[in-house]
Amino acid sequence: MKVLVVNGSPSGERGKTWWVAKRFVDGMKDAKAEVTIVHLQGKKIHHCTGELACWLKTPGKCIHKDDMDFILPFFYEVEAVVLASPVYVDGMTGLLKNFVDRLVPTVEPFFEIRNGHIRHPARNTKISRVALVSVCGFPEMDNFDPIVHHVRAICRNMNAKFAGAVLRPAAPALDAAKIFHPFKTWDVSGAIKKAGIEFVQDGEISDETAATAAMEIFSAEDYKREANKSFEKALKRIEEKKK
Repeated sequence: MKVLVVNGSPSGERGKTWWVAKRFVDGMKDAKAEVTIVHLQGKKIHHCTGELACWLKTPGKCIHKDDMDFILPFFYEVEAVVLASPVYVDGMTGLLKNFVDRLVPTVEPFFEIRNGHIRHPARNTKISRVALVSVCGFPEMDNFDPIVHHVRAICRNMNAKFAGAVLRPAAPALDAAKIFHPFKTWDVSGAIKKAGIEFVQDGEISDETAATAAMEIFSAEDYKREANKSFEKALKRIEEKKK
């Protein structure tokens, strides 16, 4: 199976989104998937201007000349896609949304009815499943609800199966977790890798694996206290540099 992983984190390979996505990728590779990784950080991707030239004047080809010319061909070659993004203001990052918007050339302008809903037919794509990898700075799982809902909707438009999500709340605490809760961190890391294996071999991520990947490591009270201490120290250092 060929899989395209799109990392929409502005932190690229330095962020916690990639900390999770890298383990997911390791699992997919263990399951013998051929994985192509695209980090959107630093890529020049113009926002969609809605001119629909990719449907009418130059079918399948966007008017904008940028890094999507390099990325889009992968989209036609793979059978599965993994969208990775931290939660930014209750949704995916602008980087990832911009990428998704620029997928308009991959569908035809015509209408068809699928499952009682008007959609656009795909233009020579063969993507059968999509997974979401996301991290959040807050510890509550309901902070992921909007981005999960959004990716589910994207899947319906792509006529692809939503194969599940690996969601890691309180992600900034992962570094501290390795020190104070190494066994829990090991369980989380292992579950993320297992999710990658399941995505390839079983076609979906099991609820049990997803729950382990999202397990609580620090209590909300402990997380709040230590996060506030960290911000206070950072602000103090900045103030001292101003003197």
